[in-house]
Amino acid sequence: MITQVQEGVYLIDTMALGLKGFVAAYVLLDEKVALIDTGYASSLDVLLSDLDSIGLELSRVDYVVVTHVHLDHAGAAGSFVKFATNARVLAHPKGVKHLVDPERLVRSVEEVYGRATAACFGRTEPIPPERISGVDDNASIPLGKMRLRFLHTQGHAPHHLCVYEEANALLFTGDSVSGTYPGFPVFVPPSVPPSFDFFGAVSDLRRLMGLEPRLLMTPHFGVRRASRDVFEDEISLLHWWRDLISSEKERCDDVESITDRACEALAKRFGVYVKEVPGYVRLNIKLAVEGMVGYLDRLATRG
Repeated sequence: MITQVQEGVYLIDTMALGLKGFVAAYVLLDEKVALIDTGYASSLDVLLSDLDSIGLELSRVDYVVVTHVHLDHAGAAGSFVKFATNARVLAHPKGVKHLVDPERLVRSVEEVYGRATAACFGRTEPIPPERISGVDDNASIPLGKMRLRFLHTQGHAPHHLCVYEEANALLFTGDSVSGTYPGFPVFVPPSVPPSFDFFGAVSDLRRLMGLEPRLLMTPHFGVRRASRDVFEDEISLLHWWRDLISSEKERCDDVESITDRACEALAKRFGVYVKEVPGYVRLNIKLAVEGMVGYLDRLATRG
């Protein structure tokens, strides 16, 4: 399903894993056309159908921007550029090698999720090296009236960037902000393994707040009004989450048990009651737990 946010800006619900409101991509139409994130490879048909429904010829797509290489954001990029033959993929310089040769990335996903679940994400196709470029921090490209500025925001992952559309003050956040999921409407911190950096994530949020964006275009999920309070809430959530996981880790070193407590604590914090947390949501919360546990372990090792 594709929804117009404003003139020239559309949100695509990629129907990730068959779920509504789980993973979003965005398309910007100006003199040039940019797609921001693609969703899982298994969402390719939805992506192509939605773009066709607004009359967009794929040959018009100039840029495919991936906020980072995680498969819910970049999984379909390699397949998509086979159809969008004029498009160039733009990514964080540290992400380029993983998109050109995704074998190591896919193997890592299989280790985290298991092969059966990873297979649901679809086949991640490599991107020809001549069709992808790394973008520097603070680099920008014009689309016409719209202009995209790229900001390296590496708290979530070393290969992560955000995109700021300057003319309309739209911030395409990637996973620099918390995510919320259908069936359990809490905000889950983006502290996934293996490289989450707490202080980096807080620094990213302060930098993004300084842009004074009007809207946050989030992948999980949808458009949020931006304000200083929203960013301060995100920073507060990260501090609360770090303290919660640290406390639970001292009591019990079992990730499953910590995840159970984290689900309960998130439900209480956001005033949500459900009989059972949906399995795919619990998995995302577990990843957020594992990422914070990994960060705390690295911190302890460094002394």
